[in-house]
Amino acid sequence: PVGALTIAVPGADEASGYDPPELPKARTAVESPDQTPVPRPSVVTFIGVILYVQAFLAAIATISLLIWRDDVVDFLEREGSPMTGGLLSGTIIGEAVTAVLAFVVATGLMRGRNGIRLFVAIVQFLSMSLAVYMLVAYHVGGYVFRAVFSLFIGVFVLWALYGKEESDDFFSAGERRTSPRIPTTTWTASDPTNRSTTPPRT
Repeated sequence: PVGALTIAVPGADEASGYDPPELPKARTAVESPDQTPVPRPSVVTFIGVILYVQAFLAAIATISLLIWRDDVVDFLEREGSPMTGGLLSGTIIGEAVTAVLAFVVATGLMRGRNGIRLFVAIVQFLSMSLAVYMLVAYHVGGYVFRAVFSLFIGVFVLWALYGKEESDDFFSAGERRTSPRIPTTTWTASDPTNRSTTPPRT
């Protein structure tokens, strides 16, 4: 009968010549893909740290301008600066947005978010395109140095994020960590019609 308890007595099977039936093999569930930790490349860490520093400095600038806003406006008026209180308020908002955005991007790169990597690549591509335009249209003085510096930064960032095999492995692993995992089941039971994913009782 199914579920009956069988007590094995040593030597009884040999004496009676009884050959007990082979029990079904246990079913095992295997999850994929493999979640093996992948170390973060040093260049990705370097970019993330730079972005954290930029976020910190932007946050300090935002807080400082908010605290001493009136003093800054009075100073600008005495110096005859064209910047008004409205422009200063816009600058404060821009610094706050920069702080939040830099922090989010840095955190995403540190955690291997592939979407953040693509976002950084698009920003750098636009920055490099603007730098090339500045070299062609304003190829004098400080514009040249600023454009060359922007091109250098863009090439370095793109190489760090897409030009190294370690970076590809790191961000691919991060994408697998954030994507929903669907478990796959391997059936090794003797009955091929049994598709239960419940593990056997031990």
